[in-house]
Amino acid sequence: MRTFITVLSLFFAIFSTNPALAASVEDFYKGRDVKLIIGGGLGGTYGLYAQLAAKHIKKHIPGNPTVIVQTMAGGGGLKALNYMYNAAPRDGSVLAILHSEVLFETLLNEKVRFNAQEYNWLGRFVDVVYVGIVSKQSGIRSLEDAKGREVVSGATGLRSVTAIGPALYNRFAGTKFKIIGGYKGTRRIFQAMEQGEVDAVCSSWVNLRVVHGSKIDSGEYVPIFAVGMERLPALPNIPTITEFGRTKADNLFLELYSTDGMIGRSLGAPPGVPQDRVIALRAAYDKTIKDPEFLAEVKARKIMINPMSGQELAANIDKYMKTPPEEIAAARKVHKDLLADIKK
Repeated sequence: MRTFITVLSLFFAIFSTNPALAASVEDFYKGRDVKLIIGGGLGGTYGLYAQLAAKHIKKHIPGNPTVIVQTMAGGGGLKALNYMYNAAPRDGSVLAILHSEVLFETLLNEKVRFNAQEYNWLGRFVDVVYVGIVSKQSGIRSLEDAKGREVVSGATGLRSVTAIGPALYNRFAGTKFKIIGGYKGTRRIFQAMEQGEVDAVCSSWVNLRVVHGSKIDSGEYVPIFAVGMERLPALPNIPTITEFGRTKADNLFLELYSTDGMIGRSLGAPPGVPQDRVIALRAAYDKTIKDPEFLAEVKARKIMINPMSGQELAANIDKYMKTPPEEIAAARKVHKDLLADIKK
C-alpha cells in the first residue's frame, strides 16, 4: 500500500510540475494551427490526400484545430522525411503524408537520417501502385517498344519513384529510358509531356485515374509498366517489376522497393509525440474514414480509398524491419548499382 501511494504521489508530482503533460489533448489543440506537411507539390496525390485529410480530420481531433497543408519539396520527398524525423516539433502540432519510400530508404540507404519504424503512424488512406505511362505522340505503345529506342522520362528527385521506376526497367527489363530529373512535382512533368519535352512519367495509379483518367481512357496516355508486388487488376496485361528479378537479392530488393505501395498515402507524426496525443490522432483518423461527409466527397470526386489503421501499418513496417541483415546487405548492393545507373 505504501508503495502504491508513493507511485501515485510521484505520478501527480510529475504532472503538476509539467504543464505540457498536465494539459489535456483538447486543451493543447484548441485554437491551434496544425501543419500537415507534404514532400512535393499540391498537384499530385500527396497534395490530394493531404487536402482531403486537412478538410475532414480537424473536426475529429479534440479541440478542433485548424489544419493547414504546407509543401516541402526536395530530394523526392527526403527533405520532408528528414524534417519530420529530425526537426519538426514533437508535440503533435505537425503531421505529414509521409513519403511512401520511407521504409525502403530506411533499410537500403545507409545515409538517411530517419527510421520508418520510429514515426508515429496514424493511418493509411490508400495503397499505391506506380505506373509508367507514355504519351500517344511519343509513338511508344508497349514495354517492348521502350526496349527498341530511347524514351525520355521526367523525374523529380533522382531517388524518387519518378526516376527509379524507369531505371528499374532499364536494369531488369532492358528498356532505354533516359531520365531527366529536377522537375518541381509531377504536375510539371505532365505539363512537359503535353509539350513534347518528355515522353513518359512514372506516377501513382491513384493520381493517374483521379487526375488523368479521361486521357488514359482516350488513349492519349498509354500505360506500359507497373511498379508493385502484383499486377494491377485494372491493367492485367501490363507487367509489374517483381516479374523481372533474376536472383534472390534482386527479388528481395524489388519486394522492398514495392513496399512503398503498401505504405501508399499515409498520415504520420514525428517520433516522440506524447502518447495521449498519438492515441487521439489515431482515433481522429479512424473517425475520419467513416465520416459521412468524408465518404460523400470521396465518392463524388472518385477518389480511391483503401484504409489501414495506424497500428496495422506500424506492424507491417516492423515485419520488414526484421529482415536478416545479410539479406539487406545483398539487396543494398543491388540498390547501389541501380543508383549508379541513374547517375550515368
